[in-house]
Amino acid sequence: MKNIIIISFFLIELLWSQNSAYKNFQSYMNVDGGVLLDINFYIKQSKNYTESNGLFYYFGDMHYSFDIEEQRITHNNGVITTINKNTKQIIYDLSTENGISILHILSGEKKGIELGDIILEKNNYKIPFILDELDVRGVLWVLASTGEPKKITLESYDDMKIKIEINPLEVGHMKQIPFIDTSEYEKIDLRD
Repeated sequence: MKNIIIISFFLIELLWSQNSAYKNFQSYMNVDGGVLLDINFYIKQSKNYTESNGLFYYFGDMHYSFDIEEQRITHNNGVITTINKNTKQIIYDLSTENGISILHILSGEKKGIELGDIILEKNNYKIPFILDELDVRGVLWVLASTGEPKKITLESYDDMKIKIEINPLEVGHMKQIPFIDTSEYEKIDLRD
């Protein structure tokens, strides 16, 4: 009887810790002062392969910017601002109510994400998920002790595969996003 109680206790603790893995990730991402991540994208679709690297600035409450050499995408209060540094254009658009992107996953947003059974693997939690609206399945790896994101893989049913490697740079005391002088940029407003 004593062994059954001990085994039951460990099973309950294991289930609780796995259920809290995504919550730990959300807490990590929503720390006061923001989070700065270095992100490497590897995208393969059919015979095409693309690599990209950028900085993901997460300020909290679905306010984030993703900055790469050619452009910066900022999401804030339902407005998406895309700054194309090469063509010197700024495009303003509204995010769709049910829209979801890879950047939403990194922000800890759970809306539109169906979580699968969480697995502890080599000091990391492997959190499978499905993005129903996009017909995509993926896995988020987070450090078990802190919820720090390490990697995301995504696969769509049309043969697209995305691997995202994540390296935290600043947590809780993030520096300011670099200023871009857009005074001479063409502005396109699609919010109407």
